[in-house]
Amino acid sequence: MKKKFIIFVTAFLSAILLCSGCGFGSYIDNVKPNSPVNPAPPVNPNPDNPDDPDNPAPPAEPSSHYTVTLYYGTQPYLPGEEEITVIWRNNFSVHRALLGADGKADAGELDGDYSIYLEGLSSKYTYNPSAYTATSDEHNITILITSVRSPESGGGTGIYSCYKLKYEGTYRQNVTSSTRVSYYEYRPEAAGIYSVVSWVNAYENEINPYIQLYGGSIGMKWFERQLDGGGFAMDGGYTKNFRYEYMIDRTEVGHSFTFAIGAETKSGEYPVNVDFAITYEGPYSNSNSDVRVIRAKEAKNKASEKNAGEEFVYANELSSSGKKSPSDSLIKNFDANNFKYNENTGVYHYYSTELYGNNPFGYGKNYGPILCCALTPELPSYTITTLYNANATGLGNGSNYLKIYNVWLEEEQKYVVLDYTAFIREDYYRFCNSEGMCYVTQELKEFLQVFAERHSLYTDKISSGEGTPEFLGYTANQDALWLFACGVYLPA
Repeated sequence: MKKKFIIFVTAFLSAILLCSGCGFGSYIDNVKPNSPVNPAPPVNPNPDNPDDPDNPAPPAEPSSHYTVTLYYGTQPYLPGEEEITVIWRNNFSVHRALLGADGKADAGELDGDYSIYLEGLSSKYTYNPSAYTATSDEHNITILITSVRSPESGGGTGIYSCYKLKYEGTYRQNVTSSTRVSYYEYRPEAAGIYSVVSWVNAYENEINPYIQLYGGSIGMKWFERQLDGGGFAMDGGYTKNFRYEYMIDRTEVGHSFTFAIGAETKSGEYPVNVDFAITYEGPYSNSNSDVRVIRAKEAKNKASEKNAGEEFVYANELSSSGKKSPSDSLIKNFDANNFKYNENTGVYHYYSTELYGNNPFGYGKNYGPILCCALTPELPSYTITTLYNANATGLGNGSNYLKIYNVWLEEEQKYVVLDYTAFIREDYYRFCNSEGMCYVTQELKEFLQVFAERHSLYTDKISSGEGTPEFLGYTANQDALWLFACGVYLPA
């Protein structure tokens, strides 16, 4: 009897356990999900092959269709009403497919290597037609299109009236004849390696672009060479894209580089467009150069205010009588013989044995009024900018001429940049009078001389820059270049 009772109890408990698997266990609602008491259902580790989870299903065969997707920025480019054709081309065949509304084109099943380019893209955009190749291993290609940038300013008509470029990006030059080029100045804002590359379709084989390279600073430039290669070209083809790289050390940041773009055509027909890209390629540093920030040591005395009845007379305007020359006989020549440094005062003076031989100012025999530098006024001999702003002539857009590039230090055997920005805009500006005039010390005179020399304000009438003293008719001997910004207060 006891044995039958045990069998009955065992059968009853087994039935309860079986029923709990059929939903009767759902009344345990105070137990957290996924707990050991109420576990979550197992997840099949291989949903593609649920019948055999330990043996993954073989991957689907990859499609052999060759496709192209256009992107603008981070989004697919949707053509809308445009009809853009994608072309796959090699030495044996050419295949075409329209870009779909989803920004994708499908050439069907192909095999081998194909170069890819577009037809019908809006003129607002551009791309590199030589950059994309499909292969058997990589046949789903993404083409990036970009907007055509415009120069920030300028007219592009000459080396001193260039289009001004501040940013990387793609630009378009409309070339009107085989001998007509347009000029560009590019001023990178960071050190690095930068390339200038033409994006002409070599498969059309109708246009051969070229780039002319110029050396020098904004104030003085010269032609160096012309390139019409280095970029993508087909063997034996007429079109040879150019490629040129600038290596810009951190000491050269802010320095402008000049180039010109032109093109020849196989047919001789114009105008034609040449798209070109300026691209940052990577970091660059030159261990043989550095930046030296120059601070003033002799700026100590604040310039006196103008007295009643006085006027400021620039150094070139002084007549032999010590008066301002009449406007109808304005002197445009600077002469250093009229100005000398005074050890007692620590500044330069108007010097004349005839006018100041009896020491009327108490500075010493022959020493007249203290020479001042016009720091903030616009200079008659240099009208495009002020010395305080020191912008590139003809620009007025922020190029800092107070940095003197590529100065060779013989004692250290290296090139450096001498940065006079704080020297002028802080140290000497602090000692200006209310008209923006400061006294000319020995160190300030030396800076003004270097400034005039390195920025080619005077170049013996050879390729003078627009806005420079020479361009405006002013002349100076080599030892008097520094006087372009100087003068004295005299009775009117």
